[in-house]
Amino acid sequence: MKKNVVEFIPTKEEEQEYLAYKTEQDFINNLESGINDLDRMEIARDNRKIVLISGAMVAFDKGTIQYLNQMVDNDGETRYILLSEVTAENRRKTRECINFEYLCTPHLLAKEMFVSCFPITISKEIKEYISERGYLCRAIENLHGRHRNAGKGYVEAWVCYADRYIQRLLDKVHPQKVVLWNEFYAFHMIFDHICAARKIPVMYMEFGCIPGTLSLESLGQQGESYIARHPWRFRTLPVRREEIRFAETVKQYIVERRLNRNKQPEYGRLNIRKEEIGKPIIVYFGQNDYESGLAPYTEKSRKYHSPFLKSTQEGLEILQNLAEKNDWILIYKPHPIMQNLGMDEDVSFQDIRMNDINIHELIDCADVVVTILSQSAYEAIMRDKPVVMLGYTELHKSGIIYEAYSQQKVEKILKQAIKKGYTKRQRKRFIRHIARLLKYCLLDDQTHPEFPYGKEIAGGTQ
Repeated sequence: MKKNVVEFIPTKEEEQEYLAYKTEQDFINNLESGINDLDRMEIARDNRKIVLISGAMVAFDKGTIQYLNQMVDNDGETRYILLSEVTAENRRKTRECINFEYLCTPHLLAKEMFVSCFPITISKEIKEYISERGYLCRAIENLHGRHRNAGKGYVEAWVCYADRYIQRLLDKVHPQKVVLWNEFYAFHMIFDHICAARKIPVMYMEFGCIPGTLSLESLGQQGESYIARHPWRFRTLPVRREEIRFAETVKQYIVERRLNRNKQPEYGRLNIRKEEIGKPIIVYFGQNDYESGLAPYTEKSRKYHSPFLKSTQEGLEILQNLAEKNDWILIYKPHPIMQNLGMDEDVSFQDIRMNDINIHELIDCADVVVTILSQSAYEAIMRDKPVVMLGYTELHKSGIIYEAYSQQKVEKILKQAIKKGYTKRQRKRFIRHIARLLKYCLLDDQTHPEFPYGKEIAGGTQ
């Protein structure tokens, strides 16, 4: 096994990559070179089926690299290839840490890379390419929303090259299956559509809905998952008494250690004391709108993600009005990625905004936690807080949460949640829900070897 490198500092050459684009030709050269590299790549063939995994996992890791390496080690009958969507020092990290076949995207197709305020001429060829492939419009809309400072034509040229690159990659590799880390990123929207057109099965990988786990879905993520699409079937899956007791122990383990996939600020920095306020406290958690199925907002978004909200901000505006009307305290916690993208700077918010505060401390101060799609809902329920969902996740129709799927119902449902709180029936159902997740769905991400939970790595993506 290769030894993981703890810290990667970009070299001067790697730092220069980010400054290398001075002309349109520099942009074109990088992407054309990446496509040409695929043409020159030799893929040795054997009798094993090929699974192509695509994502920028190396850039954020959090246990995913170790999991993938072990999964591949356990499955000698399948050949795995990783498309690492990274650049700079994360290319070296890919080389050092990934123990199976891999290649890296061209620099400009890496998920972490975007050249701001860099215009590209939209040629007749680009316009025709997009008009012949209507599915690219969804990716264009997603990227324009995500990158407000995109130069004119940059996004349109980018999606054309992304499409060409993916088409050529699939021609070269001929995978029998593709695994995408997060289906809602623009590059993966394109990837997903091409695979569907070629009848290549796709699975979707992400962090699991409880800390310490991963999920691997075949229908889609969150509201598109089997659990959300078929809640009644999921609730009837059998679990034994000992599995329910174990789920209770897992819940206690997560709560006591304040587990979260992201490193949290020190607990104790919140200066709001509930007993000093004497008003109901509503904590609203935002999600990454551009990687959650909301952007662009389509009929699929309405059906599987939120039937009436297109963004975190729309939900915030509704809650602000209700908090003012009912004399509630509203605390808003933006998603960190939305903050990093600068999407939170123009959100008008008159009450309390919490950025650098421990998520568990915010939950503990709440009377009710509200979110559209954030998996912080699970952490709130773990800490025995009532949750109001404005969108669909694996908690949809579980009997565990309060559900408000139209603007007209939000106030009434919020008042119910404030009055009734987290009920004994909800708690009982949640423990059984966790027991089913651990037995049938969630994968142990191997980051808690002292107390393993979730399905063991068996090898493969079957």
